[in-house]
Amino acid sequence: MVNRVRFPAYHFAGFSAFSSALCFILLGTALTSCVSDKDVVRVNGARPKYGDKRIELKKLYTVDVTRINMFIRDTRGGFKNVVDFDKDKNMYILDTFESKISVFDAQGRPVRSFGGPGQGPKEFSRPGMLFILDDAIYIWQGFVNEFKIMSLDGEFVSTRRVSYENPLRYFVAGGDIYLFSGKTERSFTKLEFILRRFPGGRFENEETLFAKDYPPGLRGPEYDFVWPDWLLVSDNGEYFFPEDNLSKYSITKYSRRGKPALVFGRDYAVREYSKKARDRFYSLFRRDIDAGMRKFPETPPVVRKMFQDQRKNAWVVVGEIFEDSEDPGFENTVDVFSAKGEWLYSFKSKLISRNTLYDGGRFYSVPPVNMETFEQHIDVYEIRFDRP
Repeated sequence: MVNRVRFPAYHFAGFSAFSSALCFILLGTALTSCVSDKDVVRVNGARPKYGDKRIELKKLYTVDVTRINMFIRDTRGGFKNVVDFDKDKNMYILDTFESKISVFDAQGRPVRSFGGPGQGPKEFSRPGMLFILDDAIYIWQGFVNEFKIMSLDGEFVSTRRVSYENPLRYFVAGGDIYLFSGKTERSFTKLEFILRRFPGGRFENEETLFAKDYPPGLRGPEYDFVWPDWLLVSDNGEYFFPEDNLSKYSITKYSRRGKPALVFGRDYAVREYSKKARDRFYSLFRRDIDAGMRKFPETPPVVRKMFQDQRKNAWVVVGEIFEDSEDPGFENTVDVFSAKGEWLYSFKSKLISRNTLYDGGRFYSVPPVNMETFEQHIDVYEIRFDRP
């Protein structure tokens, strides 16, 4: 099955309690750190270059994950926290409820599972996230505040105690580990985003790449959003983050050493949420709203999620997304930019959203649970361009 998308020419975890809460207290970023380096290249598009071209998303297979608890509290902070891939495209899924890891091969067939609740060598204590570095799986155990390191076959290797305030997500790129976290103070009003790198995967070699204030703080308007999805870390160690995600479409690309190198985006008109998104918010959080603990943001953040494909193009999911309203007919806006920041394509898609992962030329789309049959699956698609 091939889903063909035509592009019109637009003129448009085992966390602490606070760490888990961070995943839902999101409005948008008006970061106090602005890019002013004279060497930074700025590119802004008025319309996509290939408005009449196509990209194909060819469906490869479906993975049945009905027996894995995918949509639970820990995974609402982003499936990237509990799903990762090895170099052979095998997929590893951490079930934080059952404390088990399930492995599927590159064709979506179940291969093995291991783990279980407990504190033994092959057991996990309140696991909240995992990632793969080389031939080892790192499983974060919130109860004991450490990583349990396992082989890809599920054999115990070692443990490593690491303590950082409010870890939100770990990334792996170029043999290095990256940590995106949130820092607050005693009044729990201010908030700062911090990105650290650990060269060679060694936690003792810590480098802070940026620390950015989030002006709305923890008492700003809240909804079910995920900050780490705004960050893209490329395979070569470059990374991307919005310059001001509250009111404009502007993404900064940083060099491996943390120097701003490129700012790109496109013309964008901020729009209010749809009525269905607003209604869903009030149905979910009525008690918090009545108690004055939660306020609905009028507009969604601009950048909702980013991927980088095998051509080094940046794919950006923009504005309101399917997960905001869970309207079956809603289609997300997806833009594709070249490595130089040139706006190439723009299209609507139900397949690419917040609950989508990317690895090695494939998109892994995680639709909601079927509430009639309680079946759960992951659809896997391959990207095919119509241009060389």
